[in-house]
Parts: sequence; C-alpha cells; structure tokens
Amino acid sequence: MKFDNIVERYDFLNHLFSFLQDFYWRKVMVRELKPLNGTLVLDLATGTGDSAIGLVKEGVSVAGLDLSLNMLLRAQKKIPHPNFFALVGSAYHIPFKDNTFDGMTCAFGIRNMHETSAALKEIFRVLKKGGKAVFLEFSMPANIMRTPYRYYLRRIIPAVSGFFSIREAYEYLGDSIEKFYNPEDFARCITESGFRNCEMRPLSMGCVYIHKAHKK
Repeated sequence: MKFDNIVERYDFLNHLFSFLQDFYWRKVMVRELKPLNGTLVLDLATGTGDSAIGLVKEGVSVAGLDLSLNMLLRAQKKIPHPNFFALVGSAYHIPFKDNTFDGMTCAFGIRNMHETSAALKEIFRVLKKGGKAVFLEFSMPANIMRTPYRYYLRRIIPAVSGFFSIREAYEYLGDSIEKFYNPEDFARCITESGFRNCEMRPLSMGCVYIHKAHKK
C-alpha cells in the first residue's frame, strides 16, 4: 500500500482513530529504548516523524528511513532540527554499514514489511553489538475486546476515513492488522533473526504491543 497519497490527513486520522492514544504509545516506545549506550538511532518507517520527534527530544541523533518521499518531506517540516535527517529507503536494504546504530525504533511499520524475516535481519545487521530494537505494532487482542475491535477496524474506520482521505488505505489497515503475527509468533520471529532477550508488553488492552530485543 502506497502512503504518498494519504499524507495530507495522515497525522489527523492517526490521532482521531487512536483517540489520541498514539501519543502515549510512542512515548512508551521511546522510553523502552532507554538507556542508550550511544547516540545514533534508526527510526524505521518513520512516516511523518511522530516517533522521531520524541527521540530527538531525548538528545539523540535520528535517521528517519521510509519508502514514502511525501511522508519524509512532512517529517522534515515537523522536525527542523540538526539531529534529524530523513532518507528514502527500504527495510530490506537499509542504506547503512554494519554495526552503525545504537538503537532502532519502528512504530506501526513492521506489519507492512511482508518479508518480515528479511527486514529483521537487516535491522540486526545495522545495529551495533548491544544495540536495542523496539517495535510498536497493532495486534488483535485475545480478550473481550477482540470482536468490537474487529468491527471498529472493518466498519467504523473505513467509513469515517472516506470523508477525509482514501477509504481503501484504511481498509488495508484492518486487513493488515488481522493478518499480522500474533505477539508470541512475532517475538519468535525476532529471536530467530538473531536477537536475544525479546520482551513484549501489551498496551490498550492488547490492541497494541511493544516488542523489545537486544543484539548480543
């Protein structure tokens, strides 16, 4: 799914559909990255830079990588800071040398990387020894929230998004969430890519998960 065409209302709809919880989710992700053993972080699938903003505020330098040029242009406008630089690139071929980054964040992007194992191995490659990777991703809750959440994804979000943006893009959102790994399987995929000590933490009653792992 191409994100260039939905950039104008992207931030607004993120805040709307998450009931402003996306600010909290990203804050937790940044907190889970600390303490850093260095100062250079890769924000993968950086989009319009909402995660990178929090990282820059922590005083680290951030490379924001994304496939969408329009998203990156918006990110650069939002973060006019020398510690942030944006570049177009793929998670399957991250344009940096081995052992470059002290940490990596990826908010709501890994489920769009359908060759998940290939992306995780690239992330592992560019992290330094001791580096930490933190993923923030939607999940289908395994509790009483599952049925209403599915209805919200399948019916409410596409209907409302049609008034503001491209309905098909938000139909894809629900479909991609349902097809993505459950939290336990994603954790297994992370460790199979070479990472160690993978921890996972549910947020918002399991509608979102944090996964954190280290490169030993």
